[in-house]
Amino acid sequence: MDDLSHLQNPRHRRGKGTLIARAVRAQTPIGSLPLLLLLATVTLARPYIAPSEELSASALPPIDDKALGSPPTETTWHLPDYPLIDAMRESILHTFQLCETEFEGADGTVTGLMPAREYGMIYVRDTSTMMPAVSYFYGDEYLRTPVEEFLRRQYATATSSEDGHVPGEGAISGVIAPDHHIDKATAVSDEEVHLIHAAYQYHKTAGGADWLQKRLAGETVLSRLNDALDWLYTHRYDSTFRLIKRGHTTDWGDVKFEPSADPTDLDPATDHWTCSIYDQALTYRALIELAEMNETLGASARGDDLRHRAEELRRATNEQLWNDDGGFYLLHVHVTPLTHPFPEDQMVSISNAVAAYVGLSDPAQTDDALLSLERARLSAGARKPGLSIYPPYPPGFFAHPQMYSGEYQNGGLWDWWGGVQMTAEFENGHSTLARAHLNLVAQDWALHPQEIYEWQALSTGAGWGSHNYGSGAASVGEAIIRGLFGVTIDQDGVAIEPRLSKHDGQIRVIQPATGLYASYDYRHERDFIVLDYGSNHPGPIPVAVLLPRGRTIEEVSIDGQRVFHHMETLLDDSYCAFQGPSGVHRAVILFTSRIGLAESRTASGSSYDTRPS
Repeated sequence: MDDLSHLQNPRHRRGKGTLIARAVRAQTPIGSLPLLLLLATVTLARPYIAPSEELSASALPPIDDKALGSPPTETTWHLPDYPLIDAMRESILHTFQLCETEFEGADGTVTGLMPAREYGMIYVRDTSTMMPAVSYFYGDEYLRTPVEEFLRRQYATATSSEDGHVPGEGAISGVIAPDHHIDKATAVSDEEVHLIHAAYQYHKTAGGADWLQKRLAGETVLSRLNDALDWLYTHRYDSTFRLIKRGHTTDWGDVKFEPSADPTDLDPATDHWTCSIYDQALTYRALIELAEMNETLGASARGDDLRHRAEELRRATNEQLWNDDGGFYLLHVHVTPLTHPFPEDQMVSISNAVAAYVGLSDPAQTDDALLSLERARLSAGARKPGLSIYPPYPPGFFAHPQMYSGEYQNGGLWDWWGGVQMTAEFENGHSTLARAHLNLVAQDWALHPQEIYEWQALSTGAGWGSHNYGSGAASVGEAIIRGLFGVTIDQDGVAIEPRLSKHDGQIRVIQPATGLYASYDYRHERDFIVLDYGSNHPGPIPVAVLLPRGRTIEEVSIDGQRVFHHMETLLDDSYCAFQGPSGVHRAVILFTSRIGLAESRTASGSSYDTRPS
C-alpha cells in the first residue's frame, strides 16, 4: 500500500479545507479519497532505478558557461525522464506558425496570431491567453500591434458592429480583421478585460510607462484602457449582486442557451442575465492590472479606486458564488429569475482553475477548487485536464446543436483550459498533480503529432473544431515554461522556480522583444540538488526550488559561498528559497539527511513519482 499519510499533515487542517471536509463533500470514504485524486500519478509511476554512479557536491562537472552565459537563439527545454514533454515543443511551434497572420490595420501593419488558421481574424480573448507563451517565441510586433489595433478600433459613441449593433463608447471588439470590420459578442462580458490583460502583459514585457502614454487615434493607451473598464462597469455591472453580468452561456462560453440567429449576441428584451465566476475572476485581475498601470503614470487616486473595486468584487464573488459545501465556485447566479429542472449548482466548471490562476480565490478555496476539478475529471472519465464543465447541461437545454450535452463548451475537453489548470496547480501547491496532468496531455498529443485540437470529445478523445488551435498550444506552453520550469521574465526581473523535484532538466528561455533571457541546468542527486543558471537581467534573481518530499536543508551555497535561505510551504509543496546574483552561477542545495538506497527506492516508487511508465 502506498504511504499517503503525508496528505494528512497540519498544512491541511484549516477548517473547511481539511481532507476530512473534502471527503464528506464528495461522499467518499476518507481513506480512498487520496487514491482517487491521484489515480493519474499511480498509473504513471515507474520503479526507481538507482544511478550507476553517485556524484558528490564537491565533484560536479564544470558549469556550461557557453550555454548559460549568453542569450539562447530560441526557447527550448529538455527533460530526460519526460521525452513526450520534450516533443510538445515542436507541436506548439508548428501550431503557432500555422496561426501567424499579417494585414494592414488602421495605422500600419498588424502582425499577430489567430486562434487557428481557419479563423481568418485575430481574437482578443486568444491574444490575451496566448501572449505569455508567445512572448518567448516571437518579437515585439507580435505582442504590440494586435493590442494597439484593438485599441484603435475601440467603439466610439455611434460606432456600430458589422451587424449594426451599437454597444457604446469604450467597448472593445472581439475581433480585428483584414477587412477592418469589428464585432462584439454581446452575450459575454470578457472582451474589455481580456484586452486590459493583453495590454498589461505588453506593458510589463517591453512597453513600460512610455508605451502607456502613446497616442492611438488621438487618445493615450492608458486612457483607452480606462475607457474600456468604464464601459464594463457602466453596461455590465449588476448593483444587486455587485458582480459583472452576462448572458446565460456556460460560465466562460460565448453561446447563449436561448434560440437565436446569432447565438453569441444577447437580446436584452427576451434573454436571461447571469453573473459568472469566469467574468468575476478576469475582471478582478484586470482591475488590479489597470490599477498598477495608472499608478505607473502617477494616477494614484484612480489606482486606489480600482484596487478598492477589486476587493469589493472579490468579496461579492465569495459571498454569491462560493459553494462552501461543494468546495468550488458555482458557474453563475441568475440575475433574471430562472429555475432549472436539473441541479445546476452541482456542475463543476473549469473557471475554478481560472479563479486560482488569477489569484481571486484564497489558498483554502484554491485547494478545494483544484481538487474538485480533479474529482470531476475522474468522475467523467476524462483522459486529461481541461474538462469545461461536469456534469454538463442536459441534452436539449442549449438551442445551438453544437452545445449538446458533453460537447464543445458544454462538457468538451479543452487544452486551452487544461493549460490554465496545470499552471494554477503548479503555482498553488499541487505540483505533483500538475506534473501528472502534464504527462496525460503529452501522452494524448503523442497520439496526434503536430495536431492540437480546439476541443475533444470526452468519451473518445476525437478532435473537433480546429486541428491547429493556438490558444491550446500557448496555454500548455505556459504550463511548461512558467509552471513546470518556473521561469518568468519581465521588466521587473527574472524569477526561477524549478518544480522538477527528482527529475533532471534544462531550459533556455529568450524573450525576443527585449533580449532578456533565463537559462538553467537542474540536477537532482541523492544528497543534494545543483542548479546552474544564467541570466542577463541586471537585477537579483529570486530562486525557489521545489524539494522532493521529506527532505530538509543543511545549507545552500552559490559558487561555493554559503547564502541565506528560507523554507516556503504551500499545501503539498515545499520550496527552498534564496536570492542569487545576475550572471552565470552555480547554486547547490545540500540535504540534511543522507537517506539510504532502500529508503530512496521506497520514496521514488510511491504514487507521487510521476515519471512516465
